[in-house]
Amino acid sequence: MFARLKSVLRPFGVYRAARFGWHFATDPIFRRDHLLQWRRPKNLFQFRSITAPDRYPGIFSFLRKRMADRPDLRLLSFGCATGEEVFSLRTYFPRAYIKGIDINRANIATCQHRHRSRGADPALEFECRATAVHEPRGSYDAVFCMAVFVRWRLKTNPDIATCAPHLHFADFERTAAELAACVRPGGYLVMRHTVFRFTDTSAAGNFQPVLRLPRPKEFVPLFDRHDRRLPAEADEGVVFLKRESR
Repeated sequence: MFARLKSVLRPFGVYRAARFGWHFATDPIFRRDHLLQWRRPKNLFQFRSITAPDRYPGIFSFLRKRMADRPDLRLLSFGCATGEEVFSLRTYFPRAYIKGIDINRANIATCQHRHRSRGADPALEFECRATAVHEPRGSYDAVFCMAVFVRWRLKTNPDIATCAPHLHFADFERTAAELAACVRPGGYLVMRHTVFRFTDTSAAGNFQPVLRLPRPKEFVPLFDRHDRRLPAEADEGVVFLKRESR
């Protein structure tokens, strides 16, 4: 009976408003995520902190085989949310230095609390940052950017023609260039679940794709350099190798 009532009310704004109000009142993560969105800080892309442990085992295993594990390995997780990605990477790279950065201060506080509760690990670090521009150039063996350049409203609207009300390619290109600059020659840039293509950026000329994967089953449209909808693609570049300096 309740499910049938929901299906009747769902098209109406009152249902959506009531559902949003319920989540905002009862879910502290939902509330702080939306408060962050309403503040509109510079360089905000995905504002939701939805994550899970070991979401990308195939990608992480692929890189584990390519890079192996060694104490001088340096990894960066951009948009690390509450730390699941960083702690998952630790299981694949037990000796590496791993840093997580996120625009949400509350997320970083959660990461640091979880870090302390797990015991001392001096090779893990978390910092509240909106960009990677402060990271030294060529300092990381791999930079991960997973489910950052996306908005859920773009995933749920099959008729959308432009992403401009939510995201802009120019912001993506600037941030992608900052991430690419952090990667050392011979290192990797990893992107998954994006609404833009790294291959469309000016920074892509220094990289070559080494792993392509099918596009996600859930509806995630692609947009071009002018924020316009692109035709669906069967697969996407996910792992990019930075060419060695000549």
